[in-house]
Amino acid sequence: MAIVFLLTLFVIIVSGQFYAAQHPAVNGRTNAQRVAFIKSLSMTPDDSMVEIKKINIPLKFSDVYKNYNEMQIQSGYDLSRYKGVKATLYTYPVGKINSSNNDEYYVNLIVYNGRIIGGDVSSRNFYGEMKPLIKQS
Repeated sequence: MAIVFLLTLFVIIVSGQFYAAQHPAVNGRTNAQRVAFIKSLSMTPDDSMVEIKKINIPLKFSDVYKNYNEMQIQSGYDLSRYKGVKATLYTYPVGKINSSNNDEYYVNLIVYNGRIIGGDVSSRNFYGEMKPLIKQS
């Protein structure tokens, strides 16, 4: 019985370390940490204009939320792990990020328990685009 317990514990630890290596948690507890994360994505946020909003990640995803989560998965995040939790959405203006249009953009970061668990890059334009935070190669 003890051997089975130890083997199970070993598998849990190893798989947890593999998951952490594939999905490094990014600290987003402070404004400075969130700004540094956005800068690491080659964008310059205006942290004097940050908007902060409490959000609930739904227990059951609508089609819209399923599509949004597919985009999160493209960035290495998965909001389905956080169904039913209350999180904080931080929205930072980042200006023009693309020379092919004149749209102004925002970076939205979803933070739960001090960790960035998702987000997107969105155009201010009503009919504009929404992109993943991180493009996977």
